[in-house]
Amino acid sequence: MATINSVLGPMDTADLGFTLPHEHLIDSSAGVNATYGELVDRPWALETAVKDLTQAHIEGVDTIVEVSPLDLGREVSLMKEVSERSGVQFICCTGCWLDIPRSFWGRTPEFIAALWTREIESGIDDTGIKAGIIKVATSDPISENEELMLRSAAKTHLRTGVPVTTHTPAQSRVGEEQVRILKEEGVEPHQIYIGHINNTPDKEYHRELARLGVWLGWDINNPFGRPHLPSWEKMTDYLKELLDEGLGSNLMLSHDWNVVITRLASPGFPNREENPDGYLWLTRKVIPRLKDSGVEQSAIDRMMKGNPRRYFEGLRPES
Repeated sequence: MATINSVLGPMDTADLGFTLPHEHLIDSSAGVNATYGELVDRPWALETAVKDLTQAHIEGVDTIVEVSPLDLGREVSLMKEVSERSGVQFICCTGCWLDIPRSFWGRTPEFIAALWTREIESGIDDTGIKAGIIKVATSDPISENEELMLRSAAKTHLRTGVPVTTHTPAQSRVGEEQVRILKEEGVEPHQIYIGHINNTPDKEYHRELARLGVWLGWDINNPFGRPHLPSWEKMTDYLKELLDEGLGSNLMLSHDWNVVITRLASPGFPNREENPDGYLWLTRKVIPRLKDSGVEQSAIDRMMKGNPRRYFEGLRPES
């Protein structure tokens, strides 16, 4: 067992339970929630999130890893209130997505790591809420500033022991390069979660990531997936094939869902009417299809409970 940061305070990894390791509440940008509040409607977002996650908790979801850093409109006070009222535990992040602040350009990894370490050890803003995971994102190829974020994430991990989670673009094997850079800075592979691997349905890529010993985030799940992907049914069948090959030791499942998404020009993000299941799409659709195809409950529990716990405890995937 280990103690990690949740938005409500220290949390034992034994209490993680059924965990969704890559989710959001509000998809926005730094400062937008406060300055242009009409784009978010925080009171509606709060009540809707409480309603959605109360139902998710009733249906078995215990923990959400909310991976919105500063540049995605992170609002930890909202996470705390939703957690208190819904019963779902939240782990929030430090780090950076693709909208890297200009104030970081040209800085050293050590300088940025000091900022992110403060959010883990002392708290975010003046809330006292501490981050429990480090988020980083890249394009393909990785830009100079994106590499700076990766190296800053690595140094933050080495100072704090908090694991790293990444965003990867579609139809790309850039996860391998992310791993290379993080390892070069001293991060062990089992401290790395490579996100959005199902955005790139390439078995050789997935096998190689598993061989490297990192965690695999099968974490884009909704009725439509993304525009370039096969149907969710075919992707779930593909997932079954990976499980048959033994990659279940490395896999975790999530949705990449948002209660509020403020951007309009992003295809592949269904609205609430198109995806009323939201944070329960896996529970209601994907997992039943996996079980109908012969996947045992023990394999589901490994991906949804065992692997997240091992990841946060700093343990390697079981062989």
